[in-house]
Amino acid sequence: MTVHAGTGAEGLRDRRTHAAFGLFYTSFVVSALGDAFRLLAVNVWIFNATSGSTGARLLVVLLANLPGMLLGGLSGVVADRYDKYDVLIASDLVRTGVGLGLAWCALDSRTVPALVLIAVGNGVGVFFNSSSFSLLPRLVSKERLPRANGFMETGQWVVQIVGPALAAITLATGSASLAFVLDSASFIVSAVILRCLRGVLRAPGPPPVDAGPAAGEEDERGGGHWADFTDGVRIIRRSKDIRALLLASYGIAFLTACTSYGLIFVVARTFALHASALGYLYSLNGAVAVIAAVLATALAKQAFLGRLMALSMLGLCVAQVVMGLAPNIYVLGVGVAVSALANAPYNVSVTSLYMSRIPAAYLGRVEGIDTMIDNFISVCGFTAASVIVLWWNPQAIFLISAAVALPSLLLAFTRLAGEGAAGAE
Repeated sequence: MTVHAGTGAEGLRDRRTHAAFGLFYTSFVVSALGDAFRLLAVNVWIFNATSGSTGARLLVVLLANLPGMLLGGLSGVVADRYDKYDVLIASDLVRTGVGLGLAWCALDSRTVPALVLIAVGNGVGVFFNSSSFSLLPRLVSKERLPRANGFMETGQWVVQIVGPALAAITLATGSASLAFVLDSASFIVSAVILRCLRGVLRAPGPPPVDAGPAAGEEDERGGGHWADFTDGVRIIRRSKDIRALLLASYGIAFLTACTSYGLIFVVARTFALHASALGYLYSLNGAVAVIAAVLATALAKQAFLGRLMALSMLGLCVAQVVMGLAPNIYVLGVGVAVSALANAPYNVSVTSLYMSRIPAAYLGRVEGIDTMIDNFISVCGFTAASVIVLWWNPQAIFLISAAVALPSLLLAFTRLAGEGAAGAE
């Protein structure tokens, strides 16, 4: 007798799992689209409103990293301790208010309150990201994590192309205030989708595979928020596998920060081109990254995630060397393409390894601690890159960042490449 898939309790569970991930993914894409839309709108509006002030530009860049550095630990504790859906929905609603506030600021060039609102929006985004990150492993099984993260990575790159393009069209044909109102609408849509997701998970019937406790049903924890935070530190300290994974990722965090800061200076100073040429490089980067993310979604396997991460890190370091030695914009574009080709598989592998190695009950806290360190390293990368630009050749940024990432690359090949998604010790 032939057994048809999708029948009985197992079929119902599969349908609910697919429905839950579909809603979660849709909410993620809508929210990410809003973030990408706001990023360009804020940068363009602040630049124009302050007549190109370098101080305002630096402040906007710092406001993108300081909230994660300061609030990452707390956001991780909140993700593990409280109802994740309440955190996600509340974050979307607060960011809706931030967008409306920015629309009011844009009516009369009120830059000071706008910068405060930007800080609030970025801070709330830290809480959204921690809860979102710790929720995904509850919706899909461990074997499906690489594919799920591949879809997330593909969607992320697509919205990074579409979001800024839509924002640019809105700014060109409308106004900054209109752009911020539309941005707010995206977070309302995300909140509505998350409410639907909660309804799917609470419907009668078998829960999704590996879903873990439902929202609001986590075990009661003794102690306070500080005790939860120290529990996350303890998990990292006791597990060599988790520690190796985190340390290996920090070299790439430094490398990425240096690249994002220094690329425009190479275009404008080293090659004496108009800064708008950077847009072509970003377009190339986005197009190649989407292709790489699609391939990673189709081909990434749980058993080879460590090897994929190590090889992707090698590709990122090679790309840095190519960009650092590039004699013209065309070779620089080759380096950008190599970087994009390696970046998407790296993100898929490192995220899947995180979710597989860290116990679900501690995932938010460990991710929050990692967010704090990662953002601190990014700030160090921005600072180092600015010093190199000021006192040396901008292309040296790429070569130096590749050298700094070498210990992390070595760690990845010695501790991660031969392993799949080992569990936490």
